[in-house]
Amino acid sequence: MKIEDKLMETEKPNPVPSSREKLSGEENILRLRVLEEELRKYKAKCDLLMGYVNEAAGVILKMETHTQRAPRIEMMGKAMVAGLAHDLRNPLAVIHSCAQTCLEAENLSGSLRKDLEMIQESSHRANSLLAQFLDFVKSGLDRQSTDLHELLLRAWEVARLGAKSTGVTLETRLSPALPLILADPEKLERVFVNLFLNALQAVAPGGRIAVQTQFHAQEDLVQVDVIDDGPGIPLSRRNRLFEPFSSTRKDGVGLGLFLCQAFVRDHSGEIAIDSGEAGGTKVTVKLPVARE
Repeated sequence: MKIEDKLMETEKPNPVPSSREKLSGEENILRLRVLEEELRKYKAKCDLLMGYVNEAAGVILKMETHTQRAPRIEMMGKAMVAGLAHDLRNPLAVIHSCAQTCLEAENLSGSLRKDLEMIQESSHRANSLLAQFLDFVKSGLDRQSTDLHELLLRAWEVARLGAKSTGVTLETRLSPALPLILADPEKLERVFVNLFLNALQAVAPGGRIAVQTQFHAQEDLVQVDVIDDGPGIPLSRRNRLFEPFSSTRKDGVGLGLFLCQAFVRDHSGEIAIDSGEAGGTKVTVKLPVARE
């Protein structure tokens, strides 16, 4: 059976009433039951699509282990992931919207409200996961002359706002001799946003994160170090950090560092993780100064 046929097995959702409408107690209960049923249908659809996404991702990861890959098969696998991820975003948006509408209803029991909040949070996390899958399947670099210092400070602001962390300070040790590099600023920004987010989640409130840059003229490359004063990562787990779906956090997906490594390698660079001099974690990114 085709994917489209399986997805069409679920009925189209009934119209969701505006939160401004006044409903009687019985109507409100009936409407909530209808919405709960629609949420169950969309969850089944999402489970089906996520199964296909995971299967396609598995095909891609298996191909990565072979030194000689068939470019056409790899392209088809990535196209499958991209198409499924794109299609999955639509029912996720409906799930999020339905959950929000239900939460605005009156006389919700505590357990039902908790379940709806969980549905809403899960749909948000699933959407974030899809964004990472789409990042992975995008190919090619849009190289531009890039000021790495500006990019790092912009990435820090994005990560700081996204993590909603308070009291964490950023210490900058930026080399004045750092040259411009020829790189894809969007992909590199994603790399450092991920690294800053990891550091923010590792340090305690009031902690410190440092970013330093160096220019190695003889090797014609730039080096960026992101250092935090968190608890650090055990050596036994450090060797698996760049593996897909490997995460040190219970709620982590395990694609962040995998994507960071992929983007850095796209730039012919290197990324490594070690302990900081005073404890914590140090992530080092080395990028060649590709010149026009």
